[in-house]
Amino acid sequence: MKTRSIILIASLLIFLSSCNDWLDPEPLSIYTPENIYKEKAGLKAALIPLRKDIRTNFYGGASGNAGPSLLTYELMSSDYGVAGQTTNGMGQNFDLSVTPTGVSGIFYYWNTAWGPIKDANTIISRIDVPEWENEGEKNEVLAEAYFHRAYWYYLLVHLYGNIPFINKEHTAPKIDFYSHSMETILKKLQEDLEFSVKYLPENVNPGEINRAAGMHLLAKVYLANQEYDKAVDMASNIINSGKYLLMTERFGSVSSDDRFNVLWDLHRPENKSLPTNKEGILVCQDKYGYPGAQTQYGTLTMQTYTPWWSHTLWLKDPDGLRACVDAADDPQILAFGRGVATFRPGNYINYDIWANCGEDLRHDPDTNWMPTSKILINNPASKYYGQPVDFKYSDPIDSMRALFPWPHYKIYIPDEIQRSKPRGGNSDWYVFRLAETYLLRAEAYCWKGEMDKAAADLNAVRLRSKAPAVKQENVTIDYILDERARELYLEEPRKVELTRVALIMAKRGERGYSVNNFSENNYWFDRVINQGKLYNRGIVWELYEYKISPYHVFWPIPQTAIDANNKGRINQNIGYNGVDKNVTPLVEITDNQ
Repeated sequence: MKTRSIILIASLLIFLSSCNDWLDPEPLSIYTPENIYKEKAGLKAALIPLRKDIRTNFYGGASGNAGPSLLTYELMSSDYGVAGQTTNGMGQNFDLSVTPTGVSGIFYYWNTAWGPIKDANTIISRIDVPEWENEGEKNEVLAEAYFHRAYWYYLLVHLYGNIPFINKEHTAPKIDFYSHSMETILKKLQEDLEFSVKYLPENVNPGEINRAAGMHLLAKVYLANQEYDKAVDMASNIINSGKYLLMTERFGSVSSDDRFNVLWDLHRPENKSLPTNKEGILVCQDKYGYPGAQTQYGTLTMQTYTPWWSHTLWLKDPDGLRACVDAADDPQILAFGRGVATFRPGNYINYDIWANCGEDLRHDPDTNWMPTSKILINNPASKYYGQPVDFKYSDPIDSMRALFPWPHYKIYIPDEIQRSKPRGGNSDWYVFRLAETYLLRAEAYCWKGEMDKAAADLNAVRLRSKAPAVKQENVTIDYILDERARELYLEEPRKVELTRVALIMAKRGERGYSVNNFSENNYWFDRVINQGKLYNRGIVWELYEYKISPYHVFWPIPQTAIDANNKGRINQNIGYNGVDKNVTPLVEITDNQ
């Protein structure tokens, strides 16, 4: 960690929020990059924090406190739902709160991503400094560094559009960056990942980057670049390898308990990294009691994604008394968690996509997906103690934050940090798993018009969950996104994937979309409005209306980043103040950038 703090000045973009730190004198240390990266062991060690950085997407504490993860902010700008708190830095009204100068949670992504990009670039730039046993050993380290840089840039370009691509380590302040076109960046990611999949190892320890993880990410980049045949081939390499399998039989810690099912097993914290679990391709490591592998706050899933049922005055019993209380060690608190509904899901994810899914285990109300009827009155002062909360006696406002079902099988994580009022403890988390690989290949087939093959891949995922098979005539890109929602809710970066699909549609000229007016008319916006059904419908929560516009398909570039880069030009996205100062984005990547 000492090394990482010393080399903060590698890129201006990384320390825009703390420029005054440059002026603070710091004593020289033997752990300078010049020393530690002379040896191959130093470069290999530099990969370890990069693996940990990936956790930031999924775990609580993205803002430096016990708040939501980066992923949560993506969910708030997708068809899944909206912000449930007005104090989380996002707000409900995108038209007012999401600005280049606003204090918004969306900037956490910007501020977070440049750190691992910088660290990856340090490895890439210094790869030839140590003496390696052979080229294969060197290329394996370089391949992983390329993977980490590509991982973060894939997210960034689909959130912020055209941004600077930093191709090497910078060891002095640099204030002359220029934005590259996202097409240029995606082509570079493709090139780098094609190198990575040649040299990443096939077998690694949990949490390390293997070849299949590189292939999985490359399949996404191929789709973004409309290289559909290559996306099919890359996904097929994983699916047909025999190393990875969809889990269809009970396994792991509670496999003998008949109350549960294979989907419950798949998402138990202790099962995600088991050798017997053949579905996980890349799994973040987070284990309580192991300082090197334990996040500070844990996942916070039970806090973020469950309703604000336990410490609200809105829920009443028939006599008008408070129905639920926030009591330590209360059985219901321990079972459901101390939810605050930082994120508020809509009917799309809770009801609409399950309409024709039969006995789909993913929405099983007995164990996996908790209906609101499971919330019981737990106030000892109520004579209705233990009976279900009857929402007709409650304030109507509870329907936004205190009343909605939730995917218990994914977010129930015992909390060793907050035992009496659990918020969602430490747990490994899926980054990539085989179910998504099938869905990526299904999407590639769909773009190619091979609906029979797309249906076969969709059904591999659906039949595992006991959902009825989909017919090929019903396969569309919309249906595939619905299936991603059913399978990957709270795992996929939903905003990123919706924007990627929206860009493909615009490039293909489908449904009247075009790249020429993408920020005014795009599939992302139409889907958020039509499927999500929470934005732009006059819904108000705590005096804030849920509003969003088509140009929010790309988030704003922080004005601080633009202003500090006064010898160059980081372009602003259309719809935000400052776009009139934009220049043509670069279409060539060189080591001088």
